[in-house]
Amino acid sequence: MTPPRDGNPREAALSNAGKRSGLAACAYAPGLAFAFALALAMLCDCHTAAAAEASVQQPRAYGYTIADVLEQKVLLEDHGRRVDLVAPPSAGRISLWLERRPSSIAADSAGHRWLVLRYQIINAPEQLTSVTIPALKIPLASGSTLDIPDWPITVAPLTLSEPLNLGQLTSLQGDRIVAAPPLAPIRRAIASWASATFVILIAWGLWWFWRERRERAALPFARTWRALRGRDAASMEGDAQTWRLLHDALNATAGRVVRARSMPELLHRAPHLQTLEPQIETFFRCSSARFFEGAHHTQQPEHFSLREFARALYRAERRNRR
Repeated sequence: MTPPRDGNPREAALSNAGKRSGLAACAYAPGLAFAFALALAMLCDCHTAAAAEASVQQPRAYGYTIADVLEQKVLLEDHGRRVDLVAPPSAGRISLWLERRPSSIAADSAGHRWLVLRYQIINAPEQLTSVTIPALKIPLASGSTLDIPDWPITVAPLTLSEPLNLGQLTSLQGDRIVAAPPLAPIRRAIASWASATFVILIAWGLWWFWRERRERAALPFARTWRALRGRDAASMEGDAQTWRLLHDALNATAGRVVRARSMPELLHRAPHLQTLEPQIETFFRCSSARFFEGAHHTQQPEHFSLREFARALYRAERRNRR
């Protein structure tokens, strides 16, 4: 390396360092270029995988009219790999002319899976018209999409705009006006059914009223409750006549005079009173203390609500009758 002409060592060192840096940069330049190219290729590959154009078997482009169904088949593969759908395309009307029907997945003889999209023509034009099946993006489970391009078809009218007037090739007729049905029979039927319903309700009400009166006259506890329900609960406890009414009802239910020791016979004759056995025992104990031990009993008599007892007996009797 030739030193500078002035022979300055500092300048010579700086010159040598600059040359070495330039050589190092030249050595790393091919590696940087390769890394940049690789990153660009990966980005392009990711973009291609994110949105791949689908392999589609399109329907024929002509010869359709109202109510015809078109089939569009999409290969469920991406670069030769099998793919799964996130969800099939939704069914429903997609334009003035087309309605997408529920799709399905079918396999061919080679084992390839195809998504079968069906479109039905729902309108008839007056002249031969071009209709386009719109483009569709189908999301895949891998995160990419299958892009289905749009596809034009032609839809023909039902008949000529100016028919030949030969045979049944006549001009289109207006909509047929359907006569309204006569309302008189309908009104008579409604009146008849309403009258029958009203009569049935009245009959049911009369039967219920008759049954209530019969039970009040025939059932012992119903008669007792009818006599006591309008009285004050505080006055009933000290009234001897109220105690006798309840004793008479128990005797009538058992078919004999009931004492405390004959309670098993009462419950055998009237099993619907078994749930009230504790109250019945308390009733007989309080009654015995009031009528037979009153002269020798100096303590305050035990409190017992005759009104609640009579109502409980009446409800048990009604449940048993029903």
